[in-house]
This record gives sequence, C-alpha cells and structure tokens, in this order.
Amino acid sequence: MSVRPITSARPARRGLGLIRVSKDRDGLTSPDVQRHAIEQCAADRGIEIVDWVEGIDESGSSRNSAWWPRLDQSIGRMEQGDVDTILVWKFSRIGRARLKWAIALDRVDTLGGQIVAATEPIESATASGRFARGMLGEMNAYQAELIGETWREAHARRIRAGLPPTGGPRFGYTRADDGTYTPDPDTGPVLASLYRLYLGGMGTAQLTRWLNDRGILGDRERWTFQGVGRMLDAGFGAGLLGRTEVRAGKRRIPPPWERSYEPGIHEPVIDHDTWRAYVARRKASSGRRTRARSPYLLTGLLRCGDCGGRMHGKFTDGRATYTCSTASTTTGVRKVSVVAWRVDQYVEQWLFSYSADADAQIAARARGTARRRDSEFITRRAHARLAKADERLSSLTIKLVDGTISDDAYKIAAEAIRADRASAEEVLQQAAPNPVEEQAVTPPRDLAALWPDISTEHRALLLRPLVDHVVVDPARYRGDVADRFRVVPSWEVGS
Repeated sequence: MSVRPITSARPARRGLGLIRVSKDRDGLTSPDVQRHAIEQCAADRGIEIVDWVEGIDESGSSRNSAWWPRLDQSIGRMEQGDVDTILVWKFSRIGRARLKWAIALDRVDTLGGQIVAATEPIESATASGRFARGMLGEMNAYQAELIGETWREAHARRIRAGLPPTGGPRFGYTRADDGTYTPDPDTGPVLASLYRLYLGGMGTAQLTRWLNDRGILGDRERWTFQGVGRMLDAGFGAGLLGRTEVRAGKRRIPPPWERSYEPGIHEPVIDHDTWRAYVARRKASSGRRTRARSPYLLTGLLRCGDCGGRMHGKFTDGRATYTCSTASTTTGVRKVSVVAWRVDQYVEQWLFSYSADADAQIAARARGTARRRDSEFITRRAHARLAKADERLSSLTIKLVDGTISDDAYKIAAEAIRADRASAEEVLQQAAPNPVEEQAVTPPRDLAALWPDISTEHRALLLRPLVDHVVVDPARYRGDVADRFRVVPSWEVGS
C-alpha cells in the first residue's frame, strides 16, 4: 500500500490595487473602469486583492503631487510582507516622472515583488519584459512632458492675446463664448468695493466676513481669507494678468509688489491709482499679523502722549479702557490709560464737526491736492531713475560683451545699479496716493444722525482714512476727566 504525501495548498498571491486619475483626467478614464479591469486581471492570475489605494485628481508627473506618499506607503506594505503584487490599470498609473518611476520599480524588483498592469500584459520576470516595461515608462514620461509643453504654449498664447492663462470663472466678471471677460453688473461693483474697503482699513479676514455675511459667494460655497487675498493680489480687477514664477522646479506666486503683470484686454473695475495704492498697502502690512475683529473703535489709532507708543484696548474692572502697550511690558515710562468711551466720544465729536465744516473740508482737499502733486513729482523722478538704471545696465552689458570691462568689474557695477533700481521701485510704491483717503475728506453732512445705526466695524472704516492717529496725553492727576486728546488728520501727516 503506497502512501501519497500530503502537499499543502499553495498560498494565494496577495495584491494591492492602485487607482489614480490625474488632474487632466487622462481621457476621462473613471476609477470604476480602472477598478473593473484590475479585478478582472486579479481573478485571471489568482491574486487576492486585499486593499485599494485611490488617488483622485492627483498628478503622476508633478514633484509635489499627493500621489507620491501614497505610492511610497503602498511599496512599504510590500516591504512589510502584507502584499507581493501591486496591480494598476496601466503602468502610467504608477507615475509619469522618470525618477519616481525608476525608484518604484527598483524597490519592487529588489523585494522580489511584481507590478502588474491589467491592460499592458508584460512579463517582467525576463530581461525582454523588463526592457519593454522600461520603454513604456519612457513613453509615459514623454507624454507627460509633451502635455506640459502643450499647456505652457497654450497659456503663453492666451497671455499674448491679453487673456488669462486658464479660461475659468473670474469673480466680478462674466465670461463670453469667445473666452473674453466683461465686468458683471452684480459682482463687478462688489470686486471694486473690496479694493476700496481694503484701502479704507479692512483686512482680508474682515473682507471675507463681509462677503460671507452678505451671501456673495460667486462660484464657491464659502470664501476663505486666503482666497480673497489671492483674488485681490491677482490684479484681474485692475485689468492685469499676473504671472507665476518657477523656482527650483516649484511653482510660486510672488506677492503683488514683486510679481510681474501683463495688461489684459478685459475692462478693469478699478483705476490704476487704486491698484497702486492697494499694492503699497499690501506691502506695508505684509509683516503684520491679521487682527481679529475688535470691539474697540480706535484700535491701532491711539498713541501714548508720554512715550509715543501704541495703545491697546482691554477690560479693566469691567470697563473698556485703552492702555499704553509699552508701559505694560517696560519699566521707566508712565502707564497712560483712558476709559474708552471718553476718547471715543471725543473723536466722534471731532468727526461730526468736521463733516459739517465745509471750510475744514476745503482745506483738507487743498492739502490732499498738494500731496498728490508731490506724489506725482516723486513718481516721475522714480520712473526716470528706473529708466536710467535700465539704460546703464544695458550699456554695461555691451561693454562686458565687447571685452571693455572684466567680469569682476561688471558684477560690482551691475550690483550697484540693481540696488539703485530697487530703491527707485521702493520709492515708487510708497508714493502711491490712496484714492479712498482722498475721497474720505468729504463725509456725509448728516453723519451724526447716521452714526447710531452704524456698527463699530464700519465706524472704524469711516474714521481710518481721515485719522492718522490720536494722541492721548497723561492725566495731570488721579481722576482727571479733562479732554487730553489730540486728533492728527491723515492729510496733515508729512505735509
């Protein structure tokens, strides 16, 4: 009697299904189509799919894509012994970047695993199979680069035609069938108002609340302050097309004072002066933290009459007060403070008197006109400096090409010229007049009657273009209730 040895059943191969749909949608090959093909392939090869990894709207060629960590984790599971096979619809689903593709293949081959493409049956166990797989990878990289070149050329062609690089919606504008944009009768004025409100003192966080509270959402569910900031920085409302930069292979959007802009063919909703003033204020406030909504009318406007430092609002013994910020953290200075309602009332009365004083408004407008003339003179000089610097740099470059000067001499001279040019650009930005402040010198004559119905936030917006700061002098004695405040109008600063 012969006994046949019992052989253990061969363990089933364990696989991981990877699905990726790129941002360009890859011909609209849906995840369901990819999943069905992978399941069919796994059944034919006797592979048990233990898990799925999906990357929707994730590029296989961008170095910053969220797909690469998913791919690393998938191969990591093979290293841990959870799976021995990775299944994809096509090899291009692994990725189209040469380096990423090569590293993934090397890691899998070193582990003795396999990458199987459901629609590209290649036997990678042989040299010929690995060669064919490598050729497919090169073809995928070529296709990715070709697509990128085509998109870049399409974007450049649109910019040369005065159109934005992509044809998506733009808040404040209506897109016509021919791809051009015209100001929207409803949201166009809103976009213009956002620039004016920003120049009036509101920050991007306040603008975001202003839009969301009024249900002005455009094509989105809700605004974020980052989205509002990017929209205003883009300059589209000023009739401009902002360019992006690529540094070390990474796409970067510079701040508006460093960004390059091209004129578009669409009609702007704000004038050039408003745009220049916006850029100047954005640069001036770029290093400051975004301030939360404040219940204090004069936040940021009060100055200590003893040390000249700013004063902040806080509650003391249940009362709203303003206190010298320097005295709160430093010794050797007087702790100047005042009950909030006293200085608020003083500044409000100053504002009401000014709104009813035609002579004061005429004088303010005259000072504003003089400041604008000064600004225009400074602007002309700055433009002349820029042109002169460009001319000198061109002449210097010609001398370098002719061999008239050495490389070291060129570098030293060019650096000095560029420094002078940067200085002129700084002056040009700082000289930009604020049209909102210029218009604010004529407030409504019945402002006192309107005041009780205006929120604290909007009261501050009326004040800030008119008032540069308010000086609070120290009290002469404890309990001093005399007015010790001095309003410094914005048009008197620097005059």
